[in-house]
Amino acid sequence: MEAFKGSRKAPLRRVETASGGNGILKSSNKAEGSLFASMQTRIIKKWREFNSLENEWNGMLRSSQADSVFLTWEWLTAWIASAGKECEPFIVTVRDQAGRLVGAAPLYCSSSILGGCIHYRTLLPMADYATGFEYPDWIVTGADQAGVSQAIATALNQARADWDLLWMARLAGWSGALKRITSACESAGLLWRSREREFSLIDLPASMEAFERSLSSNRRQQLRRKRRRLQREKAVVTTRCQSHDELPEYLEALFALHHLRWAPLGDPGCFIRKPAEAAFYSQFLPMALDAGWLAMYALRHQGEIRAVQVGYNYGGMFHQMQEGFDPQFYPGIGNVLRAEVIQACIDEGISAYDFLGGHTEHKRRWNAHLRIGFDLLIGNANLKSRLLQTNQIWPTGRFLRLAGRDRRPGER
Repeated sequence: MEAFKGSRKAPLRRVETASGGNGILKSSNKAEGSLFASMQTRIIKKWREFNSLENEWNGMLRSSQADSVFLTWEWLTAWIASAGKECEPFIVTVRDQAGRLVGAAPLYCSSSILGGCIHYRTLLPMADYATGFEYPDWIVTGADQAGVSQAIATALNQARADWDLLWMARLAGWSGALKRITSACESAGLLWRSREREFSLIDLPASMEAFERSLSSNRRQQLRRKRRRLQREKAVVTTRCQSHDELPEYLEALFALHHLRWAPLGDPGCFIRKPAEAAFYSQFLPMALDAGWLAMYALRHQGEIRAVQVGYNYGGMFHQMQEGFDPQFYPGIGNVLRAEVIQACIDEGISAYDFLGGHTEHKRRWNAHLRIGFDLLIGNANLKSRLLQTNQIWPTGRFLRLAGRDRRPGER
């Protein structure tokens, strides 16, 4: 059984809280060769304080290894508007000696319960639920990124009276996030435990012909046949959402067709089970369109949308988020639309099609390869957190449950 890990404590330093109270003054020791001691950390506990970071946020994110659409200002504020404003923020920020924003851990306060009786004050990544969120991280930039990470971990440790656990599910294993965060946690005296998670990605070649050659012969022939029949016999055309005027039609089709796709399996779909997710899409998609990230495609028959897929082009990669289709219209129409989206990505020079979490047989048939990420559970050194050392208990099972969650296995 894997226990929480942890190591030596970091030097104490100044931490300010933006919660209406006074800052907490701690002593400071400067580590040799590090800018750590000159950094100023702050824990933001009011949304209005977070709003003041708007002009700095995306610039900091773009210069970090954590850069992803899921940590952009647009993503986070869309979540606040749709669901997060009722939550209490717990956002750790770090500034260097010149006052530049060089680090942030965008978190909020929640709770979990062990065995129905032991409550844990649990920190979670902002916008992690009912959004499609993946790849949480601490955003760190500048010449001393290890020092920035250590500053975040030290601030968390010094505020340990306010939390018991920090749960970060589905970290990207290829960004260095796990090493950055856990090394800082060990330096600050925090406990941690990780486990592997599977993700899937298609590396896109220079042409659709090359992509089709990477598929099995049977798969290639099926796709070509179905695409030809839909285009020629049923006069189906592929369209892309290009304007705010078009967006409501695409969104309405996504919600309706997503339900049609899952209803035969006894599942109403995430947009009905979690109305907050529909609200988030309604908030974020217009922002993504303005930013040039939105990639929302449809198959139309006589003008009516019969299948729709939505994703985001960010950092040269397409992140596939949700889709829906009418299973009664034509068998395999969802696969045909995926092929159309892949061709559009190739034509635009997009380097990869990101299936995000899971590595199922369906994804492997599209020549997606396995990527390994991680779940990370961080605890402070109090007695309640140490209780979890004796067993591999995660906030996803029947023993330790996060409050207010209706999530199916593997669902974001």
